[in-house]
Amino acid sequence: MKGGLKKQMNSDNLLKVVLFRHGETRYNIEKRLQSPKDSLTEEGKLQVRHSLCSLKRFNFDKILSSDELRAVESAEIISNEIGVPFEQNSMIREKSSGDFSDKLVKEVDWSIVTGTFLEKKIPNGESIKDVMCRAIRFFEILNKFNQNETILVVSHGTFLRVFFSLILNKDVQEIVLNHEFPNATHIVLVRSESGVWNLEFNSLIKKEEKKNG
Repeated sequence: MKGGLKKQMNSDNLLKVVLFRHGETRYNIEKRLQSPKDSLTEEGKLQVRHSLCSLKRFNFDKILSSDELRAVESAEIISNEIGVPFEQNSMIREKSSGDFSDKLVKEVDWSIVTGTFLEKKIPNGESIKDVMCRAIRFFEILNKFNQNETILVVSHGTFLRVFFSLILNKDVQEIVLNHEFPNATHIVLVRSESGVWNLEFNSLIKKEEKKNG
């Protein structure tokens, strides 16, 4: 039965990669800069459970999760429900906020963060360029999976937008600055037999749409 479902869900001989952002966190609500210890709110856990209605239509072969707590908590909920174990991978962590981690956004002195969009970084943190380097290394790993496999990647808003941009050859700055990846939503990318990557389903929304909605 499982094999039959697999054939039905991926009948075009595609490698499917589902990018999933963790549920709402305490820091999302408190407007703090993220750190690995940030955790899901009860609403965040509920968001992930609600997302299972959409995720269950996939027959995942593997789940890869960031090793930061909020992603691990999200991956655990999904893994327990669908019966597929998950692996933690530090390569798909969120962009590091360095010395500003855990601080309220309104308390941060942004004047010391200078440079171009791609290269500026918080002291002891990461730049977008650093995240791009991690995303490229992760893509090399992901690209080794076989056609007809379906992989779930549980990660974070900035990392996933950077990764999305690189795979689909989009402008990283435009995507990161102007688009949101809502909590507990997903994007589906597919690789054809010829090695070409395409977008099958997109949950990104423009920031002004989020504001107006």
